[in-house]
Amino acid sequence: MDLMYFLKILLRRKWIITGLTFLAVLTAFILKLFQKPLYESKAQYSTGFTIDRVKIAEGSPVADLFAADTKFENVIETFKSPRVIGMISYRLLLHDLENPGGAWHKLSEDEKNSKIYKSLNTDTIINVLNNKIEANELLRSDLPRERDIIEYLKLYKYDYFSILDHLFINRVSTTDFLDIVYRAENPYLSAWLVNAMGNEFLNYYKTLNLQRTSENVNSIRDLERRQQQKIDSLNNKLLAVKISQGSIDPASLSASAMETVKDLEGKLADEKSTYELNNNRIVYLTQTLNSLKNRAGATNTSNSELMNLIDQKNKLEAQLIAKGGSDALIEQELKSLRVKINAASPGSGLTSKNADKIADIQNQIDEATAMKNAASATMNDYTSRIAYYKGLTTLNPGSGVRMEVIQSQLDIEQKQLANLKEKLNQAEGLASDDPTTNFTQTLVGQPAVEPEPKKTITTMGISGMSMFFFTCFAFLFVEVFNSSIKTPYGFEKACDLPLGSVINNLKSKKIKLNDAILNEQKLKPDIESFKNNIRKLRFDLMESNGHVFLFTSTTSGVGKSFLIEALALSFVLIRKKVLIIDFNLHNNSLTRKFNVESTVQQLNHKVNFDSPNVFRKFISVSQIDNVDIIGCNETSSSPSEILYQFDFSDFLRKMKEWYDYVLIETSSLDYTDAKELIRYTDKVVPVFSADQTINQGDNLKIEYLKEIGNKCTGAILNNVLTGNLNF
Repeated sequence: MDLMYFLKILLRRKWIITGLTFLAVLTAFILKLFQKPLYESKAQYSTGFTIDRVKIAEGSPVADLFAADTKFENVIETFKSPRVIGMISYRLLLHDLENPGGAWHKLSEDEKNSKIYKSLNTDTIINVLNNKIEANELLRSDLPRERDIIEYLKLYKYDYFSILDHLFINRVSTTDFLDIVYRAENPYLSAWLVNAMGNEFLNYYKTLNLQRTSENVNSIRDLERRQQQKIDSLNNKLLAVKISQGSIDPASLSASAMETVKDLEGKLADEKSTYELNNNRIVYLTQTLNSLKNRAGATNTSNSELMNLIDQKNKLEAQLIAKGGSDALIEQELKSLRVKINAASPGSGLTSKNADKIADIQNQIDEATAMKNAASATMNDYTSRIAYYKGLTTLNPGSGVRMEVIQSQLDIEQKQLANLKEKLNQAEGLASDDPTTNFTQTLVGQPAVEPEPKKTITTMGISGMSMFFFTCFAFLFVEVFNSSIKTPYGFEKACDLPLGSVINNLKSKKIKLNDAILNEQKLKPDIESFKNNIRKLRFDLMESNGHVFLFTSTTSGVGKSFLIEALALSFVLIRKKVLIIDFNLHNNSLTRKFNVESTVQQLNHKVNFDSPNVFRKFISVSQIDNVDIIGCNETSSSPSEILYQFDFSDFLRKMKEWYDYVLIETSSLDYTDAKELIRYTDKVVPVFSADQTINQGDNLKIEYLKEIGNKCTGAILNNVLTGNLNF
């Protein structure tokens, strides 16, 4: 039943659904008709993210697919970042401004007459954009001139969102490749953009990765230095204990001294190996650096100044190592020099990839030099200690326990140092690992020969179907979440009352009830259905053996007056005399409809109704034969307050002699009017509307109607849509 009900809902709104669907199809057709042709170009890049790496422990290749997926997502988001697309947009605008004849985007006359176009000078825009590209900075919207240039970019459709709307970046499924696709009105524009995106991405991604790892490396290196100082201090304590330890047995003394010498000589050999390794590395890197400098040509004055600063830094680091790695003055000077070096590096003029390599090699030379100097200082220290222990002749006995405690603490600190070194190696590996090393363009974007097909029919079909399903879903959504009664089945679920009659609404709002009820000719379907439903109501009331019916409701505005008038006309068809009493003191619509002069307020004293003349004084004759009416004036008083001197019960007994049926309308159960009048009537007829929502207050009123028992007839559900009568 629910399914058929929903289908009925859609059928009732078929013209709206059809109209909106047709409108969507027509809109899609018009948009496609006036859409400018777009030329598509595609470039493809190999990322190297899925290249197998070798496990050191097993020597077997392994590929971290999850990490590769994460890298792909990061790369795609970096491609779409404002920094990358911003640089592209600046270069596009520079191209059009510097080459007006070969501009990729031609402004219309209206665009040229715009305020923003006339307010900016071309040379100013070119200078600002060149400076921004050189400094790798974006335009700032908080500066008036740069904000105007941003609007200028929008005029040329080179702004961030305009480019992003036609840019598509996707990973080729389960492969190592990225596809970059761009569609533009100019084929050369789309080809240039997909090729330029790679270079801008490489520059930005490399800088971004370096910033992320350099700070981490410095912090771990500082922790390692402090840990090494703690271990050196413990070693000194341990050696001091060994030196101070005495022994009576010369053999034991000699063995202990030789063991210490052997230990120091092993460490000395390790430091010599470190010294030679870094010395050879410096020679090799220096040769590579000189070769790169010869190819790059003479550097400018600022670069020489940078090299001087680096040389000063190296000398200070050697002095610091010579003083044991702790000197507040030297450390302060080193900190100042590092700030100057960082400030001088971006402006050194080495903006090419060759310059990046030179700077990287120079950093490696600095690092190797520092390690060489540290190894040299350590070698000197070990040499002096070995000479000292060889000349040792006496030891201080009784300090074995102290040596064990120091050795235990030393082992713990050395494990922590080993962990820090491992973390430092990982961080340095990330810092030196250029994520763009394997990033290669494998497909160069070419200007398209023909524009992309518009796919007008497909777009129209998709638009029509989308609108069709959307409107259907919208109507069903509204219907599902509409808590009104709507149908007889809905009334049964919402109200615990027997349903007597169902009255449909009239689509023809201007029709008169006289024509609908009294007309014997064939009427429109909704009017004919309304007439038959009123007949069913009339039959049910006659079968109830009642003569005085009180019509009330749980809320106002449910159509009681309309039903009473229609019911009175239906009784006229079977030649019954009907008296209508309008006791709706809060909305006397029947009184106004029939223009009644006599009112219930006049029934406030004892009257002898045996006299017909007196009877006619209080009852008005309506325009309908056999239908009379007593009206009321709107008031805040209740019926018992109006009839306090009047025997309304005796009055109704007399009316039963003169009329076949008495129909009384009263206010809703929000007021006490109906409760005060119930004792005078034979039956109470509750009226509900299909567009009414049953709330907690209505449930309390329904409980009251159930309490009056058989005096309450089956409820009337009014204003039901004709199509919902059978649901």
